[in-house]
Amino acid sequence: MKPHIGRQVSHFLEVDTERIQVYFSKDNNYRYTLSIPFFENELRTKTMAVILKNPSSADAFKADKTVSNVEKTIYKTFDDVAKIEILNLFALRGTYPKDVMQAYDSGVNIIGDDNDSAFREVLLNSHYVVLAWGGASPIRKSIYDTRIDAVYEIINGLNSSFQIFRKAEKGSTTYPFHACYWPNNTSFIEL
Repeated sequence: MKPHIGRQVSHFLEVDTERIQVYFSKDNNYRYTLSIPFFENELRTKTMAVILKNPSSADAFKADKTVSNVEKTIYKTFDDVAKIEILNLFALRGTYPKDVMQAYDSGVNIIGDDNDSAFREVLLNSHYVVLAWGGASPIRKSIYDTRIDAVYEIINGLNSSFQIFRKAEKGSTTYPFHACYWPNNTSFIEL
């Protein structure tokens, strides 16, 4: 079963679309990383990793609703960030998380073979990390929580000095507020 890939939108106007890099699986069913640089600015020197639930339609040419919202919010809130690295708990592409759950039930590896190594590589080169994957629904809580625990093991196993944030007003450390729903006035707290 191949999950539905939905509508694309333009990348944020401050994104240097010619330098975007994407790491897809050979069959294009998994997106492991999406590297989104802003236009060069001497005040912007940092890299921020943002960890989401699962990838949808964003690629080097177009964003999706969540990625576009991340681009705008991070640009406005962190004036020293030059590049955003998008990671996902589950690398299987699908606009609807219910499709990802159905794929799992059909025996598909929803995490992806290269996802953990992509996490390690990106996080080791990041100054900041924002947790923004939201709640489990419609993925079964047991599967979701197991994956969250594995991601925290990766984060805690790295000898890195990055700062970790989540949205301040809503969510929790286990279920940080999903980036698709960040309002324009989003503020972040460091964990």
